[in-house]
Amino acid sequence: MKKIKILLIVFFALIGKMTAQSEYGTYTSIGIDKKIGKWKLEAETELRTIDYLNLVSRWSFGVNTGYKFAKPFELNFGYQLMNVLDQKYLNYQIRHRFKLEAEGRKKWGDFTFSLTEGLQLTTKDDNKRITDNGSIDTYKIDPAWILKSSFEVEYDIPKSKFYPGYEFQLNYELNNPDGNDFEKIKNSLFLKYKLNKNNTFKIFGLINSELGTDEAEYSGKYILGLKYNYHF
Repeated sequence: MKKIKILLIVFFALIGKMTAQSEYGTYTSIGIDKKIGKWKLEAETELRTIDYLNLVSRWSFGVNTGYKFAKPFELNFGYQLMNVLDQKYLNYQIRHRFKLEAEGRKKWGDFTFSLTEGLQLTTKDDNKRITDNGSIDTYKIDPAWILKSSFEVEYDIPKSKFYPGYEFQLNYELNNPDGNDFEKIKNSLFLKYKLNKNNTFKIFGLINSELGTDEAEYSGKYILGLKYNYHF
């Protein structure tokens, strides 16, 4: 419990020391998961802010199911309900997101490597995007199809409950009428702490390069994150 308190103190101390600017943000999430044979069921709620804790940019709740069809390979399908801040019109809009992912994982000594490739579909609600003349400012891309790639490496420190790691993510547009390109590039360093078989905490720092044109999906460039997972 003492180590958990230290992790939380470090996290909030870093928030307090930074100057509040729109390019800084936070991700905070709580998740649960349960393994049943080759199946895995997950649920997670997440809160994202910009200007650190001054403005909520997104709240979401998601569910996911995964099936391990071979020892190193897993197939995942998920749904996410999101309430997203549109910074252009200063209101919140509901979005629905669906994803299909294939993940490969390999342990090599004290290192664990994973590669995930996935397809993501997001539908958007533009009814609140009212212009000065009363018309609706529709999104250029709706629904949005994204190809997602993620590479992660995690190190198991011998005789320790701490697992440092690095993750690299790419989002590539598939239906942009102006031409497809990378929408986001994310680099993240994290430190995971496994309290016991049921409880895991994760602190991470993320550099989020927003390359797309979706103004209602912005959540900052420099992110501090805290995740908690309970494993049944």
